[in-house]
Amino acid sequence: MSVAQFASTDVVKTTPNLSIRDAAKLMRKHNIGLLVLVDHSDPYKVVGVVSERDIVHAIAEGIDPERPVEAIATKSVITVEAEDPLSKAAELMRRHNIRHLVVVKDGRLYGVLSIKDLVYEENALKAISGYEEWTFERGMSA
Repeated sequence: MSVAQFASTDVVKTTPNLSIRDAAKLMRKHNIGLLVLVDHSDPYKVVGVVSERDIVHAIAEGIDPERPVEAIATKSVITVEAEDPLSKAAELMRRHNIRHLVVVKDGRLYGVLSIKDLVYEENALKAISGYEEWTFERGMSA
């Protein structure tokens, strides 16, 4: 199973000049944990990401919430190709201790894959684990 089968393609995007406060409001409005920052002139060119963790850290450190979200953004974005196997996405999340991956296709924004997309989907769990059958009650192969 490929990443594209589980990634959300309805990505909430913004430009780096949005304020931290407005970024938090946008995340709350859409009930999401990651904003993808895109280039002003190209809505499919990723220039960074901001997670809810980033916003919490910024507030805790006393960063002015009116500053541009670019000030707290991760600019070295971890990406996964849309056609990569789910197991690769899960490994990237584990290795980098992140809950979201930006999904790209031909170097352009395709979607976002969140840990929730993997955990709440039985077929994704099967693909990641390599098990033919998955029993949620026992948490192991049958």
